[in-house]
Amino acid sequence: MNMKAITVLGQNNIVMRDEPVRELEPDEVLCRVVYTGVCGTDLAIYAGTTTFVTSGQIKYPVRIGHEWSGYVVKCGKDVTLFKEGDRVVSETAVACRKCEACKKGDFSNCKHTRSVGTIDAWDGSYAEYVIFPESHLYHLPDEISYEQGAMIEPLQIAYAGMRKFTITKDSVVAVIGTGPIGMCCIALAKAMGAGRIIMIGRTDFKLEVAKKMGATDTINIRSVDAVEELMRITNGHGADCIAETSGANSTVQQCIAIAAKRAFVVMLGFYETKIDGLDFSDAIFKELTFRGIMGEWRLVPQIIDYIMKSGLTTMPMVTRTIDFDDCVSYFENHESTHKVDIKTLVRITDVK
Repeated sequence: MNMKAITVLGQNNIVMRDEPVRELEPDEVLCRVVYTGVCGTDLAIYAGTTTFVTSGQIKYPVRIGHEWSGYVVKCGKDVTLFKEGDRVVSETAVACRKCEACKKGDFSNCKHTRSVGTIDAWDGSYAEYVIFPESHLYHLPDEISYEQGAMIEPLQIAYAGMRKFTITKDSVVAVIGTGPIGMCCIALAKAMGAGRIIMIGRTDFKLEVAKKMGATDTINIRSVDAVEELMRITNGHGADCIAETSGANSTVQQCIAIAAKRAFVVMLGFYETKIDGLDFSDAIFKELTFRGIMGEWRLVPQIIDYIMKSGLTTMPMVTRTIDFDDCVSYFENHESTHKVDIKTLVRITDVK
């Protein structure tokens, strides 16, 4: 059986072509992709600008795509938890399932993990079909749309950071960066019961979307000093919990400046260059805690639980939906769209 799939062959070189669907291993499941989300990492792999490419961690050709939803088409002979027609989403990495750690179910210590569509790529979701081990798939409830299901992945990344916080109704949460991860942090802060949720960005329409996601306040750094405005909003207290999602070097200093005493800062952005001139003294004086975030295993069920119980939704941040056949053109012209899009979804399959 063949399928249409998109592969990045090299820098600024992306193609859609027919490719064979390989045979299943006994513990694997063949899934039909319904939606996949366009991630900034996908675009950076295409453009060749991500440090993962320059470091050699990502090697061309790459079948990109790691935010997806779909349904089961076929199961390997040892699969017991899924059947044809089941709606599914997945982890964003695949462990080897053979080492001692994997045999214990300790996938986080697998030394042969492959990231879906990125580092040491497991074939990604810009394709009509994907294959995943049963151990890395999850049932998608009927109450959650395929569109929302495709955005469970960025919610996972955001939640890996947000779950490090102790959030109460008195907490002040600040999120820096109005991209999809930042928007997911806003939605999660609301679902987790934060009393004040402040989004910091530079684009008015994205800040308006942040309000729809749950932000109580927004700060546009193009019109006001972000530190002064946040301190005004919080009566000089600062932010107890800070999620830095932009990956901009200047915002690291901003995190320190807006932080309250003993605040917790999670770093969810990737920094393309070294940070020169960083004054870290106030981070010490304030006794701040910084934590780098790369995602974690088995967060999907918790995200689904939040969606089902709290009404959490990421749909307001979807600014564009395109058909699979238009995907190559979208990538080739992404410089004209990325400034006006927050999240683009690719419709791979029509489902009635």
